Amino acid sequence: MVENWDGKSCSECGGTTFRLVHDEWMKRIFSWIKDQLKMCESCGAKFLVCENCGNLYTRVHPALEQWEVSEECPSCGHVDPDVKAWDGVSAR
Repeated sequence: MVENWDGKSCSECGGTTFRLVHDEWMKRIFSWIKDQLKMCESCGAKFLVCENCGNLYTRVHPALEQWEVSEECPSCGHVDPDVKAWDGVSAR
């Protein structure tokens, strides 16, 4: 995760264009993914959407480690208790 990331641009490439995607595999692996994800049009990175402000909450990918997950939305400070409680163990 990029230090001082704003949750409005891609943390990987800086892109600002996203589209909503359904990723059933990610939803099965990470119980805290309940809705659509946003995917960066430039690099394909996927992000959880903040339920409070609609910006990017945290990046998600198949090999996600606990230390990579944002515990709060970088845009509005909202804390999703399910994301914060995630211990890094997935359903793999």
